[in-house]
Amino acid sequence: MTPLALFWDQSLVWGLVFWETLQKLAIPFTLLTGKDIAEGRLAHYRVLVVPGGWASHKMKALGKQGREEIDRFILRGGSYLGFCGGAGLALSSPPSLSLVPLERMPLSERLPSASGGVLVQGDSDHPAWRGLPEQLPLSIWWPSQFSGALTASVRPLATYAATGEDFMVADLPVSDLTLAAEEGGSTPWDALEAAYGINLKPERLLGHPAIIEATRGRGRLILSYPHMETPEDRWGHALLRNVLTYLDDKASDALLPLPAPPPAPGNASPSLPGRGSMESLMRARDAADDLIRFGERHLLWTWRRPWLLHWKRGIRGLEYGTLAVTLKALVEMGGRIANEAGAFDPWREEADRIERNILEFCRLARRLLIEEKLAGLTGTVSKLGSVNKVVDGLRQQLFGGSMSHGGLSGELFNAIDTLLLQVLRFLPGNIRMKH
Repeated sequence: MTPLALFWDQSLVWGLVFWETLQKLAIPFTLLTGKDIAEGRLAHYRVLVVPGGWASHKMKALGKQGREEIDRFILRGGSYLGFCGGAGLALSSPPSLSLVPLERMPLSERLPSASGGVLVQGDSDHPAWRGLPEQLPLSIWWPSQFSGALTASVRPLATYAATGEDFMVADLPVSDLTLAAEEGGSTPWDALEAAYGINLKPERLLGHPAIIEATRGRGRLILSYPHMETPEDRWGHALLRNVLTYLDDKASDALLPLPAPPPAPGNASPSLPGRGSMESLMRARDAADDLIRFGERHLLWTWRRPWLLHWKRGIRGLEYGTLAVTLKALVEMGGRIANEAGAFDPWREEADRIERNILEFCRLARRLLIEEKLAGLTGTVSKLGSVNKVVDGLRQQLFGGSMSHGGLSGELFNAIDTLLLQVLRFLPGNIRMKH
């Protein structure tokens, strides 16, 4: 398999997970940023992989030129593989690249808070399913769903067949509710949907496409809401390898002459952290870990996977967990390449800024979490709806005004994202996502 391009910007935990899985599978790859793609570096590759993350942030990182380069790459015969947010990036619902004539299903129609294991029914005649059972257990993490007519140029590769044992809607374990119903109780989905104010019935997912394949020009796209790269998911990894092999084989040799890939940008003169910047980042990591323990004490979340929190509905657990996991990875990997001897420390200013911002973030977050907990005692607390003046103001400071992170969390993620990229481009070894 020829080296693939892994789009890094604004993937955060999903990018780290993909980086780890490709290392584990010994699949060669190079990290590319939106700037690299805008400068034409994508032309050296046959397959572009886009991990999860908010499509709006990825669009911004690409800029107009980067977006045009991806379209040109596919039209000339390149292959695109997108997962979750990376799948949504290729659809025709703004913000997106409009590469595939399908849209995101409206929030009012889809199952918005689904997570955990699912069973998918695959197309056994497709090369991606070679050597695999027709039904595979995979994982989803709060996906959207595809909406629109499937055609000759857009076809399903897999549909959702059943939910798994650890499948959840919002904070409700579906298997436990099903077991209660089987033992003579009831599963009051209608009442739960009314109380939660969102769709919860698992059947809203079943039978719908989970993975699709589309053609555009001479190129090909596979878009998947299940995360085949989920750590320790052997069936997902087997399917991922098959899909990448298939997309590599289908990429056009005639239109993609594949000159030797250039060195990863920045490798010629790596910017290595010094002792001072690592000390700042360690204090930032410790502050994030303390915030996670604060939430655990208040029964607001627990670790569902080593790299993923499970949180109480109405709060924004994904951002808190992402900060803790990415800072821990940055400290662990940065420590392996840190320049301990020299006085020059090019990371110092940014590391100090991250420390200051994370301390302020954690201070405000503790206030917010307590206020949200108290508000939840007397009414329903939603992530985006107005709660009260204090909660609304703190949320605006920490996260901005939309579901995709902004505010102080957005500043932190941008800074961490940049430093992680520098480390990963220099570091040849592997790392495990752990808390």
